[in-house]
Formats: sequence, C-alpha cells, structure tokens
Amino acid sequence: MKLFKYIFLFTFLTISLASAQQYNFQTTKLSVLQKNKNREWGKWSKPTDTKIIVKLDFDKDKIIIYSSQIQHYSILEYLEKEVTDVDVINSYLCKSLDGIPVKISFMVRKDQNDKAQVYVYNKDFVFCYDIIELVK
Repeated sequence: MKLFKYIFLFTFLTISLASAQQYNFQTTKLSVLQKNKNREWGKWSKPTDTKIIVKLDFDKDKIIIYSSQIQHYSILEYLEKEVTDVDVINSYLCKSLDGIPVKISFMVRKDQNDKAQVYVYNKDFVFCYDIIELVK
C-alpha cells in the first residue's frame, strides 16, 4: 500500500511540475523605435548587443524583462495567435506596474531562419529584442 502511495505522489508531483508554463529567454540585440518631437515615428535605432533575461510566466500571468530598469508587466488578455507566410506571433495585452497599457508580442520570423524576437509596444516607443530560449 505504501508503494502505491509513493507512486501516486510521484506521478502527481511530476504532472504538476510538467504543467508549469514558464519560459526564459536571453536577449542578444536591442533596437528602439520612438516618436520624435512632432509625434511621428522615427527610424529604428541600430541594433546594440544586450544580454538580459526575459521571463514569460503563464502561471502568474506576467512578463518580466530584467533590464537595468526591471520591466514588470501583468498579462490582462491573451490575444489569438497570428500565423502568416513570414511570421508566427503570440501577443498579450499587458499593463506595467505603473498601470501603463502595453502590448507585448513574441514573434518567430520564418523568413529569417526562425529568428525569435519580442516587441514591447508603448504609446511613444517600441523595444525590439532578438531572443533565444533558455532551455533547462
């Protein structure tokens, strides 16, 4: 009977851990697009090397970008996955800790050797990070 109890406990813990939906990414490049003084979109900045962690946590409905100013976003809405000839896009409507609305999109660029990127869309600027998934 004890053996059955241990097998059940092990199976339950394994299933619980397997259902955890957390993904960790490391950034490799960062580009920024921002509005100019005329409130028009400028040009993308030249990509710069960067090495920070991005965490996508479905269990806690949050996205955290561990830049020098930690960006913490609560996921309010999971948007429908978009698949085109060149992109696969998973987007989320979020809000920052300050209550600022933000859209965050994780993209795979099929036409660029499956390059992965995350876009953070604010009212006045957009961050684009090239990312790679950190696999445990």
